[in-house]
Amino acid sequence: MKPLIYFSYGMTKCGTTLAFHMVSEALSQAGYEQHRLPESLIGPNKKLNFGQHFTDDQADELWEFVQTIGHPIVIKTHTRPDPSVVRLIQNGQAIAHACYRDPRDMALSMLDHGKRARAQGNPAFAEIQTLEDAKSGIRNQCDSLTAWLRLPKVLPLDFEDIAFDMQATAQRILNQLDISGDPEKIVNKVLDGRFTQFNKGISQRYKSEMPDQDDRDLAHEFAPLLTRLIDRKPNLPTDGSIVLPPPNELRI
Repeated sequence: MKPLIYFSYGMTKCGTTLAFHMVSEALSQAGYEQHRLPESLIGPNKKLNFGQHFTDDQADELWEFVQTIGHPIVIKTHTRPDPSVVRLIQNGQAIAHACYRDPRDMALSMLDHGKRARAQGNPAFAEIQTLEDAKSGIRNQCDSLTAWLRLPKVLPLDFEDIAFDMQATAQRILNQLDISGDPEKIVNKVLDGRFTQFNKGISQRYKSEMPDQDDRDLAHEFAPLLTRLIDRKPNLPTDGSIVLPPPNELRI
């Protein structure tokens, strides 16, 4: 493959780390070693290639680094695409996937993480104490998801598929990258040795853990996401394409 940047974007608690590792392993098994990016792009203490916002200069540095390597590199991120990232994707220098999840399950997982963070004295997620706190965070991230899905060559990935239909997800990633690979080997390697940040790992846990009124409230507030990406999931194509409204009408 030619040099290419692969952005692994995901909303919080949506299996992004797992999806990131599937892309990384798919590329590695195809012979494309996943080199650590320079500290100027990801910081000095990252265990994997995880980036936040990219300035124009950093995007140029990233592209130069990937060109030097000569093959694709995958980067995990939780932020919306900066103008520099949009430019890379629109110019064909980058592609991406966007991980999402039923907001009701996201909220439950965020509440779990918040409780655990406060007990351990960790700042990340400690502010998530109530369902309204979780809903506020999800609202902001819906804007980021919308921004990613407006871009070309962005593969939508549902947490339910990422976590519970891994081989099919690995095959969709291979299709998007247009490389050969064995989905079973990719999944086995990822599960054998990769840190995936699973919380409970339960499919559609809101059905058994969320009060009916909270279920209805979240389903109403996040109806666009549920309608366009969760309820219609079985119709999503396997080649990385997705039919969405025009950019000026798209809102998740």
